[in-house]
Amino acid sequence: MLLHGLVLGVPGWEPFATSEPKDPPVLHASLAPLPEPVAAVAVPVAPPPAPVAARRPKPRPKPAPAADAAPAAVIAMADAPGEPANAAPEQTPPPPAAPADVIATAEEAAPAASQDATAAAAATGGAQEIKGVSIAGWPRHGSIRFRTSMGEGGFVVGEARHEWAHDDKRYTMSVALQTTGMVGIFRTFHYAQRSEGFVGPEGLRPETFSVEQTSKDPSSATFDWSAGQVSLHRGRGRSDRTAPIQRGDQDLLSLWHQIGIVGAGRDVTELTVVSGREATPAAVTVVGAEVQALPIGRLDTLRVRAAARDGRLRIDIWLANSYGMLPVRIRIVDEKGEILDQQAIELRLSPPGSAAEGDGAAGLSDEQNMIELRAEDHPPARPPFGN
Repeated sequence: MLLHGLVLGVPGWEPFATSEPKDPPVLHASLAPLPEPVAAVAVPVAPPPAPVAARRPKPRPKPAPAADAAPAAVIAMADAPGEPANAAPEQTPPPPAAPADVIATAEEAAPAASQDATAAAAATGGAQEIKGVSIAGWPRHGSIRFRTSMGEGGFVVGEARHEWAHDDKRYTMSVALQTTGMVGIFRTFHYAQRSEGFVGPEGLRPETFSVEQTSKDPSSATFDWSAGQVSLHRGRGRSDRTAPIQRGDQDLLSLWHQIGIVGAGRDVTELTVVSGREATPAAVTVVGAEVQALPIGRLDTLRVRAAARDGRLRIDIWLANSYGMLPVRIRIVDEKGEILDQQAIELRLSPPGSAAEGDGAAGLSDEQNMIELRAEDHPPARPPFGN
């Protein structure tokens, strides 16, 4: 009874579909949008109008309106075929032609700029159509242990461990929940999620997602972004059905980090969150900044809420501002009002500029310099439950 199948089986959100202490060392993370790829092209284009304007004969006392136009517009009209002859009086002698070297420079610069823009788009995976994001503030690897409780009274039923790693191109992450204490004595329960995928201009792009749970068949999802659909599986290798997906959609686990990586505006963000059983439309909104009194200390956080459009589940995620926008508290409320609350009791993350996990000596050095917060360092505190 304590392990309500709908609630406890969701360290993230199942079956939902869609996400201070001042004394410890602080990781200052800035999750800012990258500059537009085209803006990054630094090829100076020589302005051909200037030489032409410098050699233009002195205008008549009452020049035609076209003479006051911007130099670029003048040249555009001069190059355009079929322009009306009254753009300038016939008696006015034509301006001298621009020097050959100026014309050559202009002709060479335009294709160069176009080629560089194309190369920049290819390097960013066609990011010209996407407002790219930076993952510089997302720690390369780390882990979070959560104390899991149920109900308004905060009855502790288990512990969850979340791990992640990425190398700027691919990511992998997992979470495993197990009953502890008196609940663990009377009933052993294990629940695990795993997500793998790519890191790109739009943040995380899941490739596979899987769920394993005590006494139930495993479930999984396989994302086919080129086809715009996800295949949902129940049991070993059986494909039950497919569902449509769009860029930006997430699985239950990747959502935890995606919100912190790309940020969330004040407006409602619509997306689909995928579990191993279904893909459900959801809405993500920012509740606001909050100071959370957690077992690892008081932290400045940003509270974000994700809610299933069908009203079955609601999840609130608190992201730590000074620790890579990592999720340090996750609270789920189901359609019956039952509560599952997870609060961080240990936080370990790689320092800024660290190597990917397991990268030889560099990875070992990073492991020795991991930034850590532990519940033992701060007295436990139960924050008030919000709406």
